[in-house]
Amino acid sequence: MSYGRKSQRTWSVSAKSAGKVPAKVLAALRKAGSLLVVTHARPDGDALGSMAALTRSARAAGKTVAMLMPDGVPMRYAFLFAAETPAGVERFAELAGRAELVVIVDTSVLGQLDGLDKHLPAVADKLVVIDHHATPGRLGGLLWNDPSAAACGVMLAELLEALGWPMDLTTAEAMLTAIVSDTGWFQFANTDARCLRRAAALLEAGVAATGLYDRLFRNDRPQRLKLTARMLASLELHGEGQLAVMTIRKADFAAAGAKAEETENLINEALRIGSVEAAVLLTEVDGMTRVSLRSRRRIDVSAVAQRFGGGGHQRAAGFRSTEPLDAVKPRIVQAVIEEL
Repeated sequence: MSYGRKSQRTWSVSAKSAGKVPAKVLAALRKAGSLLVVTHARPDGDALGSMAALTRSARAAGKTVAMLMPDGVPMRYAFLFAAETPAGVERFAELAGRAELVVIVDTSVLGQLDGLDKHLPAVADKLVVIDHHATPGRLGGLLWNDPSAAACGVMLAELLEALGWPMDLTTAEAMLTAIVSDTGWFQFANTDARCLRRAAALLEAGVAATGLYDRLFRNDRPQRLKLTARMLASLELHGEGQLAVMTIRKADFAAAGAKAEETENLINEALRIGSVEAAVLLTEVDGMTRVSLRSRRRIDVSAVAQRFGGGGHQRAAGFRSTEPLDAVKPRIVQAVIEEL
């Protein structure tokens, strides 16, 4: 195989070809006897569910598989990796050197692969990238990008079906975790018939919906609720009530006893306000300001995020800044109001 950076092949999926896995991707996965599966920093349920499902199914198909990611597994998703913890980036050169194929799931942006910027060019000739974000990057190798997919988990379900690889109940549960995480348990605007068909098949395979819902959405620590209360206390409305802005500062984490990973999806609380068309959450974490953006219908927040070096989906996007929170806040508020 030779898919180097200079000859990168990209498949951007049209409505007519949605759900069709590129033949080159299928051929690469069938041929490889060993894989290294990688996902992005600050992983969400889609990234982790996709990684776990691909790893388990590939092993059942007789492949040797290792997993690697820049950050640890958040508590919410620990059940997906009960038997094995993914390696850290310090082992990338070793594990990638052993693998015939390196597969990156749920991102194609180098900035989301902390610590791998110096290593990826060396493996471009054996790299496959599977991503569903509307703002893809260029990492080299084969890039299969399908922004019409509600989750990377939908693409992985289609991939495993096309490959004919085995899927046991644990694999099916990981795949459904990926799909429900990126659709907000089918509440978000990206929910469509395609993802619902895949979810139905996974339920038919034996996944218990109520049990999975409890694990993912009814399993919080009290500290997360305390952090939510502090975030909501910071709520501001701008643009005649159309924009909700919230903050979580270092002092809020300390007062609540919460962890950075426990901010996942907190921004969605602001969308419960009837007048709100867009929401912004600014968080002080890791010496940076992390900005999350959400919208209902009217604006493409990925376009806003791109103005600040980020990206994502039309309805969910974000970016990170080295500037202090109070310096970033007025700029992002102004940018969103201009879009509204």
